[in-house]
Amino acid sequence: MHTNNSIALEHLPNEVLTSILKYCATPSSSNVCRKWRHLLATEVMPSLYRQIVEIHFPPGNVSKHALILDEIYKLDHELLPMQKVKAIFKQTFTLAKSLSPLEFINNPAENKCFTAANYAFYLLNINRLLMWKKLTGGEGYLEQEEIKYLPLAKKGELFKEWIERYGKDIASLQLEGIGLTLLPPEIGQLSQLEELSLNNNQLTTLPAEIGQLSKLTWFLLNDNQLTAVPAEIRQLSQLTNLNLGYNQLTAVPAEIGQLSKLTGLFLNDNQLTAVPAEIGQLSELTWLLLNDNQLSAVPAEIGQLSKLTGLFLNDNQLTAVPAEIGQLSELTWLLLNDNQLTVLPAEIGQLLWLEVLRLSNNQLTTLPAEIGQLSELRKLQLNNNQLTTIPAEIGHLSQLQTLALDNNQIIVIPTAIGQLSELEGLWLSNNQLTVIPAEIGHLSQLQTLALDNNQIIAVPTAIGQLSKLRKLWLSNNQLTAIPAEIGHLSQLQTLTLDNNQIIAVPTAISQLSKLQEFWLSNNQLTTIPAEIGQLSQLTRLYLDHNQLTTIPTEIGQLTELLGLVLNHNKFTSLPAQIGQLSQLRMLNLEHNQLTSVPTEIGQLNELRSFLLNNNQLTVIPPEIGQLSKLQELWLSNNQLTAIPAEIGRLSRLKILDLEGNQLTTVPVEEIRQLFQLENLCLERSQLTPFLRR
Repeated sequence: MHTNNSIALEHLPNEVLTSILKYCATPSSSNVCRKWRHLLATEVMPSLYRQIVEIHFPPGNVSKHALILDEIYKLDHELLPMQKVKAIFKQTFTLAKSLSPLEFINNPAENKCFTAANYAFYLLNINRLLMWKKLTGGEGYLEQEEIKYLPLAKKGELFKEWIERYGKDIASLQLEGIGLTLLPPEIGQLSQLEELSLNNNQLTTLPAEIGQLSKLTWFLLNDNQLTAVPAEIRQLSQLTNLNLGYNQLTAVPAEIGQLSKLTGLFLNDNQLTAVPAEIGQLSELTWLLLNDNQLSAVPAEIGQLSKLTGLFLNDNQLTAVPAEIGQLSELTWLLLNDNQLTVLPAEIGQLLWLEVLRLSNNQLTTLPAEIGQLSELRKLQLNNNQLTTIPAEIGHLSQLQTLALDNNQIIVIPTAIGQLSELEGLWLSNNQLTVIPAEIGHLSQLQTLALDNNQIIAVPTAIGQLSKLRKLWLSNNQLTAIPAEIGHLSQLQTLTLDNNQIIAVPTAISQLSKLQEFWLSNNQLTTIPAEIGQLSQLTRLYLDHNQLTTIPTEIGQLTELLGLVLNHNKFTSLPAQIGQLSQLRMLNLEHNQLTSVPTEIGQLNELRSFLLNNNQLTVIPPEIGQLSKLQELWLSNNQLTAIPAEIGRLSRLKILDLEGNQLTTVPVEEIRQLFQLENLCLERSQLTPFLRR
C-alpha cells in the first residue's frame, strides 16, 4: 500500500478500521500500518479465534473448548490469538489444496480473507471430501480428470448431489481415523445406514441430522473430542451399541434413556460429573462403562438395569454405592476400584452371579458379612484400602480364584481362609500380620502367595502342603527360621526371604528342583548348605548382606545361574568351582575380604558385570582377559599395585573402575585398545600425574 494511504489509515477511527479488518483480514494486513497491526492483535484476531472455537463447539466453557481446539491443530497453548488464527488458516488452506489442487490458482491463499465465514466454508467442504473419499466409489469419482481439478465449492455441491443419488444404498460406513473435524449434515441422508464408525477422529460436535439415521444399530464415536451429545440421539430407536468413550463429555442428555434397544453403552474416559436418572430406562442394557470420569454419585435408577452383566465404575470419585445395586441380578462384572468408597452396602451380597469384583484403591475400613453370599465370585480385589479385618464369611466364596488384600492394615487372617479350595492367588503383602494360620495349608490350588512386608515371626509347617505353589514372597518380615517342610513345594519357582533375621537355611531346600529365583539378602546367615547345589534350575541367587565366610563348592553345579549376588559378607576366598557357572552374566562380590580371585574366573564366558570393589585384592589373575563379553569391571578400593596386560583383551569393556588402589603403573597401550571404554577411573592411586592424565 502507498505510504500516503498508510498515513491516512492511521488517522481513521478505530471503529472504522476494526470493521474493515473483520470484513477481510489477510496474512499481509499487519504490514499495512502500526495501528492496523495493533487492532489485529488486540481485537480482530482474538474475536475471530473465539468465533472459530464457536464453530466447532456448542455453547459452553469457551476456555476449555479453546484448549481442545489447540490440541486438534497441535498449537502451543502459549501462542497469541493472532498466531493461532494464522496457523489454523495455514493448515486449513494446505489441506484444501491437497484435496483440490487448483483451489488457489486464481486467488492465492495469502490473499484469502481470515473470516469466520471463510473458515466455516472450508471446514465443511474439506470434511465433505474426506468423507466422500471413503464412500463406495467416491474416491474413483473424485479422481476423474473432469472432477479432480474443480474448486472446492463445486466439489461440495457435487457431494450433496452424489449423496442424494447413492446415499440410500449405504448400509455400513467406516470413517474411523480419516481426520474428520466436522461431520457433514448430509450424513442424515444415509437413510439405510445400520453401522457407522466415526472413532479416532477429531470431531467436537455432531449435527442434528444424525437423528435421521433411523435404522442405525452400531454407532462408534470413541476417541474423538466431543463435548456434548445432541438431544436428537433419542431418535435412533434401533440403536443397540453406542460407544462414546475417550471424548470430552461433561454431561449425557436425558434423552439417552429413550434408546430402548441399547445393549452396550460406553461412556468411559470422559469428564462426566453425573449420570441422568433416565439411564435406568435402558432395560436391554447388558454392558455399561462409566469408568475414568469424575462421577461422585450413581443414580439409584441404575438398579433398574435388570439385564446388566458388566458395570464399570472404576476411576471416578464415588464415595458411596446405592443399595439398589443389589437389584442387578444378572451382573457378572463389577468394577469399583480407584474411587473414594468408605463402605459397601450389604445389598452387594445379592449379586449371586457376580464373578469379578474390583474394589482396590478405595478407603474401605470394613467389609459386609454379606460378601460371603457371592458364591460365583472368581476374582476379588481389595488391595490398597484401610481394612483391619476380614470377615470369616469370606470362606464361603467357594469359587474364588484370586484374592488381593495387599496394602491394607490387616492384623489377622481368619482361619476360614482355608475353605477357599479353588484359590490360585493370595496377596497379603504390606499389612500388619504376625501369624499365618495353619489352615493356609488347605489351599490346594494355590500358585501365588504374597506375604512380604508384614511382621510375621514364623511360617507354619502346613505351608508344605501347598503342592502347586509357584511363587512365595516372605521378604521383609521377622522370620528367624524356615520350616523344613518348605522342601515339599516341588513346583516352587520364586522364593523371597530377604530382609528377615534368618540364621540358617534348611537342607530340605535341595528338594526345590524347579526353583529359579532365591532371595536371602539381609539376613544373619553364616553358612549356606551344600545342598544348594541341587537347585539345578536356579537363575538368580541373592545372598548379600549376611555374615557368610565361605561358599560351598557345590555352587559350581548351578549351571543355569545368571546372577550371583554375594556382596557385603565376610568372604576371604572363592571356590575354584565358581568357574563352572557357564551362564553367569553378573557376579557381585563387593565389600568382602577377598585377597585373591581364582584363575578359574576366566571360564565365565558370559559374564557382563563383575563387581570386586572394596575388598583386599593385591593381584588380578591374567585369566581375566578371557572374559570376552565383560562390559563392567569394578575394582576400586583394593590393594592392587598392578593390572595384568591381558585386560586389553576385554574388547567390550565400557566401565573400568580402578579408583583407590596402590597402582604405580597401568598397561597404557593395552587400555588404549579398549575402544568401547566409556568410563576409566584412576583416582586416589599412586600413578604419576602424567599417567593420571
